[in-house]
Amino acid sequence: MTTPESVCPVCSATVAATDTFCEACGASLHGAQALPPPSPDDTEPTLRPVSSASTCTECGGQVGDDGFCDTCGRKAPSPRDHWSEQPTPWVAGVCDRGVVHTANEDAMALAAAADRPFAVLVVCDGVTSAPHSDRAALAASRAACEYLTAVPATAGSLAAAVSHWANALQVAASEANAAAVGVSHTMGDPVEPPSCTFVAAVVTDALISVAWCGDSRAYWFPDAGDGRQLTVDHSLGTELIASGKSLAEAEADPSFHTITRWLGADSVEHDAELASVSIDGPGWLLVCSDGLWNYAAELGEMAARLDEVSRSVGPDPLPMAAALVEWANAAGGHDNITAALARCLPSLRLDQEGASRG
Repeated sequence: MTTPESVCPVCSATVAATDTFCEACGASLHGAQALPPPSPDDTEPTLRPVSSASTCTECGGQVGDDGFCDTCGRKAPSPRDHWSEQPTPWVAGVCDRGVVHTANEDAMALAAAADRPFAVLVVCDGVTSAPHSDRAALAASRAACEYLTAVPATAGSLAAAVSHWANALQVAASEANAAAVGVSHTMGDPVEPPSCTFVAAVVTDALISVAWCGDSRAYWFPDAGDGRQLTVDHSLGTELIASGKSLAEAEADPSFHTITRWLGADSVEHDAELASVSIDGPGWLLVCSDGLWNYAAELGEMAARLDEVSRSVGPDPLPMAAALVEWANAAGGHDNITAALARCLPSLRLDQEGASRG
């Protein structure tokens, strides 16, 4: 029998305790505990909500239950405009609306184990041209993070670990896509359905595994040695550069940021691309949306920015992520901005080659 208290953890539709899949969005329920019923504003990050201000930032008046100031009528800032997460001292992220956009269509979901070096960082960027893509981004990031945190650890060779997490990330991308499609279903399947980019990174001690669709990125910056961009943008910009154009020439093209792969009901290709890298020393994993890397598109520029931030605010990932967001806003804030960081301190050395792309 279906109970009102049991809802799909992806689209919040009512489900029965015995259901294996959600009838509304098709997401696998995996026997996981259902989320509580959603709030009236289902774009709010209900996993770790940030309280709305009760005092108007414009005139100092009282903000009513409807979210508007009783004195001047100004809408209060939404918790969705800016929030941060720090599940452990070594993992944190900040998601921000930016300066130009009126809504934050970025989303993130972070998780980390308390008893072992394991973390999941997921960032999704809603496609601005498709209405309500903020909902798709939030649902997709949460679905992928929840799936990956439930995947059991693996023991054995590096090759076995790479294969294990590649398979898990591919499933997580499918779960994220089902979540984005589920949002479209709840809206009556509009002609232009909500959609988003996707990037997820899993840290398992000395291995980082990544999956992505679109142009949100993941980087590895070791303390010693050269940094590395782990993802390759699925965009027309990448194709322009591949055709022989310089980065500056490609960036000047209006189609530079047009993505060629994404999640959502209208996605032609939503299978994730995969990469992994073994790490034998400390460093930083950065997962971000294009609202950040727009201002440091070259690898060396991002490495220099991260080093400057670390020197100025210290090695805590939360103030570092906040400083990166502040820097992007100061540079113009033309897009939503998400920066998620993990301070990786591998305790094991894996001597085999860890790079793998599928």
